[in-house]
Amino acid sequence: MKKYLSCIILIILCVVCATIFYVNAMDFNGNDKSDQSSTVTSTEESDAPSQPEPIITINKSGTFLSERLTDCNLRVEWAIYKLENEPTLYVGIELYLDTPEQITNAGKGYLVVNGEKKEFSTKTMVGTTNLLCSHSLSMEYTGKTELNVSAFLDITSKTVNQDIINGLTVSGKIIASEEQQNVPNKYIIDLNHISKFPELPSGDEITSLCMVLNYMKYNIDKCDLSDLYLNKGPSYHTNIFEANAGNPKDTYNSFGCMPPVIVNAANKYISINGGNAYAQDISGVSTHTLYEEVSKGNPIIVWACEDFNNTPSVFRTLVIDGKTIYLKSNVNTMVLIGYDYENKTVTLADPSGVVFDIEMELFEQRFSQVGSYAVIIK
Repeated sequence: MKKYLSCIILIILCVVCATIFYVNAMDFNGNDKSDQSSTVTSTEESDAPSQPEPIITINKSGTFLSERLTDCNLRVEWAIYKLENEPTLYVGIELYLDTPEQITNAGKGYLVVNGEKKEFSTKTMVGTTNLLCSHSLSMEYTGKTELNVSAFLDITSKTVNQDIINGLTVSGKIIASEEQQNVPNKYIIDLNHISKFPELPSGDEITSLCMVLNYMKYNIDKCDLSDLYLNKGPSYHTNIFEANAGNPKDTYNSFGCMPPVIVNAANKYISINGGNAYAQDISGVSTHTLYEEVSKGNPIIVWACEDFNNTPSVFRTLVIDGKTIYLKSNVNTMVLIGYDYENKTVTLADPSGVVFDIEMELFEQRFSQVGSYAVIIK
C-alpha cells in the first residue's frame, strides 16, 4: 500500500510541475512566451538600429598647485568635457589640502570660479590629503571658453627655515578648445641649444628666452639680451615678479626672475627689432596644454627643477614694499621642446646643461611644485 501511495504522490508532483512550467511558458492570451521572446530577441538583433557611441570633442583634466612651497599645499583638480553637436561644456573642480599628518590648524577659505565665490570651513585633518571644496557647473561653449580659478585657505604653516606663512593661495586658468584636442603622440622641435656659461652663470631665465628668440629667427646674443632688455634690481630688495633679483653675470646672490619679467624683456626686444610675435605669461595652464603648443611648433619657457630627484623648497623669505616674496631653491628655467606620450617622456633644453629627456610624470610633478610657471612666444 505504501508503495502504491508513493507512486501516486510522485505522479501528482510530476503533473503539477509540468502544469506550472506550461503556464509560465504561455502569456495570458495563450501564446507561447518562450517562442515570442525568441522572436523578439531575434528581431532586435537583426532589425533594431545600433546606438552609436557619443563622440566627446573636449575631454581634458589638469592640476593647479599653490605657489608657496611650504609643508602644506593647496591643490585644484579640474576636468572638462563636451559632447559633439551639443552647446554645453561640463566642468568639475575639486580643491584639496595636502599636508603632513600633524597639521590641523586650517580655518576658513573660499574657491572662486569665474567670479563666483564659494566659501567653506575646514574640518579636522585626516591623513595627508583632504578634500576642502568641490564645484561643478555647466556653461555654454563659445568655441574657446576660459575659466579663471582661484582659492584661498586661512592656515598657519612654516617653510623649511621655520618662517611663518599665513594663508595659502592657488590660481590658474582652464582653457577649453576643440581645436586643441587632436595632438600627435610625440613631437620635438629642432631648437639650437645655448648654454648660459660662462658669461651668465645665474642667467637661466634670460638664456632660455634667447634660445626661443633665436629659434624664431631673431639673431640676438644672450649677453646683449640680458644687458639691454632685462630689468634688474638689487638681489635682496627686488620683487622677482617685477625685475631680475641681481645680475645674471653674478655667480652668487642673484636670485633670477619670474614670468612677467621675461615677458616684458621679450616684448621689449620684439617691439624694437620688429615682427608680429608677442610673449605671453601662460602660468597655471595644464601640462597637456603645454604639449599642445609644442605640437604646433611653439617652444615653451618653463620653470622646473635643477635636480629633478629632489623637491623644490623655500630657502629665503623677503618682505619687499610690503609684499612677502618666497625665494625657492632647486629651481631652474629651461625650454620645453618635445614630448612623447608613447615613451612617457618630455624633452628639455637646459641652459645649465644640455638637451635631455626626462620622465613625463616627474617633469609634471616638479613643474607643478614650482608653481606651474610658463611663457610662450607666438
